Amino acid sequence: ENQADYLGSITELERALQDGRGRLDPTTVKVVEDNLAIINQAVDEAQRALAEDPANGYLSGYLVETRRRKLDLLRQAASLTEEAN
Repeated sequence: ENQADYLGSITELERALQDGRGRLDPTTVKVVEDNLAIINQAVDEAQRALAEDPANGYLSGYLVETRRRKLDLLRQAASLTEEAN
C-alpha cells in the first residue's frame, strides 16, 4: 500500500469514526482514542528514526506494521459505529 492510498484510507476511516462516534458508548470512544494516540506516537517515532537511518530494514518494517495496526483499529472502530445504527 503506497503512502497516498494509506493516507486516503486513514482520512476516510477517521471521518467515518468522527461521524459515528455519537452512536458509541463514551468508554468505547475513550479506548479507541487512547489506542490511536499510542499508535500515532509509535508511527511518529518510527518516521523520525527512519528519517535518520533510511536504510534500516527493521525500522521500515516496523513502520509498515504500525501503520497497518492503525488502519485495523480505525476499521474496527468505524464498523462499530455502523453496527450501533
